[in-house]
Amino acid sequence: MSDADYYREKWMNDDHWECALMLADLMRGFHHIGGKIKAAGKSGIECNQPYGHWATYDFDGLTRAVIMAHDRCIRFEIQPSGPGRLRLFFHKRPKREGSMYERHPTLEQAIEHLRPKVSA
Repeated sequence: MSDADYYREKWMNDDHWECALMLADLMRGFHHIGGKIKAAGKSGIECNQPYGHWATYDFDGLTRAVIMAHDRCIRFEIQPSGPGRLRLFFHKRPKREGSMYERHPTLEQAIEHLRPKVSA
């Protein structure tokens, strides 16, 4: 059993656990997660977190989240959640191809698709 397995809840299936591991990596360790991890459907989790630093470079949480999500095939979403808090959602996607609700592209595929739409 690894040190991380200590944090795996009994209700977590493999998809929930992969999402929890991404959350822990994003927060730089389970000990930095500031809220309770809850199930969000059959393949996802949610966690109500203190705001933290969500930027693209100098406080690079946002960029790290995007790269991790594309590498791990996990959809990541941020929503407001009361004063000083954000609700983070993670949903494991089963494949790279298919309908929008079942796939998650690689970062390279996302860039190829989005670059023409965002470039001036």
